[in-house]
Amino acid sequence: MDFNEIPTDWLQPDTFAEISANYDQAGLLEYPQRVLMFAPRLAAGALKDTLIAQVTRANQAIAYLGDGSIGNEMVVYFKKGNSTTAFYIIAVDADVDAVAATGSFTFVGAVPSSTVLRFLVAGRDIRITALPTDTVANLATKLAAAINADSSNTVTATAALGVVTCTSRYGGEVGNDIDLRVNTDAQIVPTGLTITVADMHGGQGNPSIQPLLDAIANTWFTSVISPFSDATNMGLLEAWVAARYVATAKLDVQAYVAKRGTFGQLGTFGALTNTPFVSAMGLNRPKSNAFNIAAAVGALAAFHLTNDPARQLRSLVLPGIVAPDEIDQFEDTEKNLLLQTGISTFEHLPDGTTTISRLITTYKTTSLGVADRAWLDVMVPATMSRIRYDWASYTTLLYPRAKLVKDDSTAANSNSYDSDGNQDAVVTPKKMKATWTARCKLYEKRAWIQDVANTVKQSTFAISDSDKNRLEGRPLVNIVGNLMVFAQSLQFEA
Repeated sequence: MDFNEIPTDWLQPDTFAEISANYDQAGLLEYPQRVLMFAPRLAAGALKDTLIAQVTRANQAIAYLGDGSIGNEMVVYFKKGNSTTAFYIIAVDADVDAVAATGSFTFVGAVPSSTVLRFLVAGRDIRITALPTDTVANLATKLAAAINADSSNTVTATAALGVVTCTSRYGGEVGNDIDLRVNTDAQIVPTGLTITVADMHGGQGNPSIQPLLDAIANTWFTSVISPFSDATNMGLLEAWVAARYVATAKLDVQAYVAKRGTFGQLGTFGALTNTPFVSAMGLNRPKSNAFNIAAAVGALAAFHLTNDPARQLRSLVLPGIVAPDEIDQFEDTEKNLLLQTGISTFEHLPDGTTTISRLITTYKTTSLGVADRAWLDVMVPATMSRIRYDWASYTTLLYPRAKLVKDDSTAANSNSYDSDGNQDAVVTPKKMKATWTARCKLYEKRAWIQDVANTVKQSTFAISDSDKNRLEGRPLVNIVGNLMVFAQSLQFEA
């Protein structure tokens, strides 16, 4: 019998007992889910550019990123959907040459009697009292003052000649995803007054996420949430997530990014990447800022895919995300086309609640340009990452110092036991396949995979022809499906 701590040449009378864990019957190993958010920071934030901090409470982000920062708001939306997963932020400053997005409210006319006007500015409720004596200049001044009084708002405002101009506190295209609107659902605009809204636009020069990626090159994070949906950063993100998924990296990660846009704009957005490890989302004129949609989806995905990586996320409510007006919502045929371009879809309830319809990846074609749905749903990379992590960790725990011998050798049947009484000091290809079989049965009980008898039969393990210290394997699994489409021919008896 082999021992790790007790020497074989000890002659002095004594009794020894070394203690160690036996992993032979170990259940599924805990998956170390860690979420990282790329968090836009204002100058008042204490967390300097590219530095990382763990956030356990939403209000911590105010000190880290600054009140009124996009990053602070994203943290709030993440925490609404997930308060338990280990959550980190990495601060990112706006580019010095960035152009801030702007939008406006233009008042024309007057109100016949005193009334309260309500607005949604960057998704936040803003109210002013309009008097019959107010000129349009007065109304604009009141609205600008009310917006600026909300220190947590991601925009600031100025007023001139009846026009309120809203400017993103953070420069770059990300500001174009901020929503502005008159809240007519809560209060109609009285006859005699019109308020015209110009959506946020003109933002240019998002910061590059490359310094952020460099800062976490060797750090384990299983999910990343990014507010930056421009083509350059999406390209950087695609290359980074793909590199982390390769076998030698062992740093699997799924990224979540959202964009505000029309059907055509979102189709273009989905085409920017073609990877199983990025989930892109979008809505047309949502009443919530698009970067908050990414935070909300990333929060739910991290929680639920950790509990069960093979189960779809359909019907899960995005807390705090308000649906677009009905006229701006995509029709089912449009949603189907968006799914084909790599854009995840949502459903909207009559009360404005938004739920996930189908969360997918942007993978659409093979490297040869052939249409392929193998990695379509986010559950596929989630399940394979979970199995790969569990299988690699389990075999490392079970065979940390094992010798490798051929199946038909005398050594394969030797009495080489470890200190726990298990014959794990020697491993053969057959023994490893038996271990794989047992592990697959555990995955099958969790309904992650199916058809285990057949997939195990096709799985192979063999010692390398050129390296006696190298065991090579081709284990196979069949991931379970999900009830996405229920097609029927409902007939009646004539």
